[in-house]
Amino acid sequence: MYLDFLVKIPEAAGKITYRKRDDSCYVYYEYDRIYDPTRKFTNVKRAMIG
Repeated sequence: MYLDFLVKIPEAAGKITYRKRDDSCYVYYEYDRIYDPTRKFTNVKRAMIG
């Protein structure tokens, strides 16, 4: 179910990601990064805000 209203996007440089899928555009906010030294890889925690 999709609601028809606008979401206020935070003013955080480098924390907002836009992803297009089909005809929709999703906005993700990055709230955490965890580095795994054994795999030498960063896991990013994101939440969809719009």
